[in-house]
Amino acid sequence: MNREASRAGFSRRRLLQGAGVAGLGLAGYGAYAAAACPPSEAKGRVVVVGGGAAGLDIAARLRCALPRAEITVIDPARVHYYQPGFTMVACGEFTPEETQRPEETLIPGGVRWLADRVEAIDAAANRLTTRANGVVPYDYLVLTPGLEMHFAAIEGISRERLGEGNVHCIYDVKSAQACWTAIQKLSESGGRAYFTDTWTKLKCGGAPKKINMMAEDYCRRQGTRDRVDFQFYTAGKELFEVPLFRKRLDAIYAERNLAVTPHHRIQSVDTRARRVTFEIHEPGQGKAGAGGSGAGPAPAPRRVTREFDFLHIVPPMTPPGFVLESALMEDPETGKAAQWVPTDAATLRHARFGNVFVAGDVAGIPTSKTAAAVRMQAPVVAENLIAAMEGRKLTAAYDGYTACPFTTEYGKVLMAEFDYAKTPKPSIPFVDPGHEHRPGWILKRYMLKPAYFDLMLRGRM
Repeated sequence: MNREASRAGFSRRRLLQGAGVAGLGLAGYGAYAAAACPPSEAKGRVVVVGGGAAGLDIAARLRCALPRAEITVIDPARVHYYQPGFTMVACGEFTPEETQRPEETLIPGGVRWLADRVEAIDAAANRLTTRANGVVPYDYLVLTPGLEMHFAAIEGISRERLGEGNVHCIYDVKSAQACWTAIQKLSESGGRAYFTDTWTKLKCGGAPKKINMMAEDYCRRQGTRDRVDFQFYTAGKELFEVPLFRKRLDAIYAERNLAVTPHHRIQSVDTRARRVTFEIHEPGQGKAGAGGSGAGPAPAPRRVTREFDFLHIVPPMTPPGFVLESALMEDPETGKAAQWVPTDAATLRHARFGNVFVAGDVAGIPTSKTAAAVRMQAPVVAENLIAAMEGRKLTAAYDGYTACPFTTEYGKVLMAEFDYAKTPKPSIPFVDPGHEHRPGWILKRYMLKPAYFDLMLRGRM
């Protein structure tokens, strides 16, 4: 029996039983997206900005369906990371090397790759500018550049300084590895372990809670749980927005004595003194004047400072700078810049520019920013882009499906799957979707990573 199965308490029989159910789940997990676009004779220059999960999945689908089109992917990254695996790195289940592959090995055959940085997009003129290759014209643009993390927005810390003062962030693979080492030491020494999220929308919003629960479970299995004070500080009002899954998360946090403090935004970190300062943003606090009457300036948020021994932070996140500075950010309904790229929630076409399609983290649609969401967005973008090239009506529609596999403990996952309406959309049969289970762990731990690299990025899932 391997190390991971032993830690999770698996017997060989239970492992095989769980794998069978998880396999059915994986089949359902990708059933819709697996349908290939029918071949088209349409011609044109299609530029995909971003070679992450969304960009590669869409590029592979387009290459298969558009033999006469010129398809280019622009992304400077030489290494492609399976970012959903970073939580598993931080709890000792994956090594960093398991989450990465050379980008060049993932570029679809027949697709041109520019390992370059986009510096500006002129959507009105159908062209963009890159650092090394200059101006690149396009007929159709697929915008999938991901997002940017702003560690500097937290006073006293930067991405390069992660690890100082025992401050970590699992959204960075190097820091995720250091986080695992720190969790093991925390179990031995005890102390105050604080976990935070951020005040913007973020990719995989469940990740800070996942590592919080996994760290607690690790200490519990080591027999040292009573040595550690676990606290979770959220900028929001609750742990999760979907009622079915929030109910179970609230119960888990209560059962395991994991304190939750809402409305707390991390403001600064003193790594030498190991102190973290939060701003308290109570509901309605941002309104000007007493009682929100509009008379006088809004009161400044209160601040509190806490001493810690271990701290996990999450930086605020935004679209990349070259997107923020482009006309793509203008919301045609308001005439003002939006926080995320204005996108039709169903067709994933840009709200203003008809030859631009948007997917992944940068899209301004009301769903969670996850790889599972991308998996369902990719076929919609591919099908609708081809329809636009052929002058047909856009008929493919994305329903907002996304998934957050909450690793609640070693060996179990609460598989939170839902759509725009926050309606649960379970894909694993024979299990209670509102409770953590072993098939979800097997899917997360053993199946999703190879499916990501070998199926999803090749447009086959």
